[in-house]
Amino acid sequence: MTPAEISAVLGVVATVVGLAEKYGPEVYETVASALEQSKSKTGPTADQIAALFAKCTADNAAIQAS
Repeated sequence: MTPAEISAVLGVVATVVGLAEKYGPEVYETVASALEQSKSKTGPTADQIAALFAKCTADNAAIQAS
C-alpha cells in the first residue's frame, strides 16, 4: 500500500468509528454492507444504492427516535 492509500483507509476508519460513537453500532453494519457491495467488479446497481440510502435513512430515524 502506498502512503496515500493508507491515509485514505485510516480516514474512512476514523469516520466510521466517529459515526458509530455518535449513532451506534448500526452504522458499522451499514458501512460494511456498502463496502461489500462495492467490491464487486460491476459495482452496486441503482436499486442497491437506493436500498442502502433507505436503510441509512431508516437507521438514522430509529437512532433519533431512541
